[in-house]
Amino acid sequence: MQGKPGDFLLAHPLLDDENFERSVVLLTQWDEEGAAGLIINRLSDYTLDQALKGEWPAWQLYFGGPVRTDSLYFLHQRPDLISGGDPLSAGLYFGGDFDAMHYAVRNELLAENEILFTAGYAGWTQGQLEGELEEGSWVLQSAEHLTNWWKQDQLYQNVAKSWPDNLKFWINKPEVPYWN
Repeated sequence: MQGKPGDFLLAHPLLDDENFERSVVLLTQWDEEGAAGLIINRLSDYTLDQALKGEWPAWQLYFGGPVRTDSLYFLHQRPDLISGGDPLSAGLYFGGDFDAMHYAVRNELLAENEILFTAGYAGWTQGQLEGELEEGSWVLQSAEHLTNWWKQDQLYQNVAKSWPDNLKFWINKPEVPYWN
């Protein structure tokens, strides 16, 4: 089982990994070298201006994953302003010309609802993600079946509503079982 850039991974409700619990990962790479993506539903403890030096707005910053958390990654919907991005799906791009992006943000040519910033990314070595899918740690969701997700509150819960009953059962489990 293999996905492609633009597809989504949703952590199985019983996945016991603090980096990925209840995470939605947008895949940015899946090839012979491995897979990578950005967690798109977990806000960082910092805003963009707090995390970066220089002139940046106080926009949301997401925790993109446990790899290279000292690096900034971004998704955007404005290839007319930010060239060089990798297309992931219709109207959605990963990365691109950093200087052009910074210029567009600094000069208010780009709105906060047109770009999503993450600190870090999620990554898997060759064959690792395939193994995790086989053991049931993730649910692969194709991009065609997940629309209107951009910066949506409660994204994990909303997407999980379409899961089979054997998975839906676990959606509302408390994060800490003894809180139940």
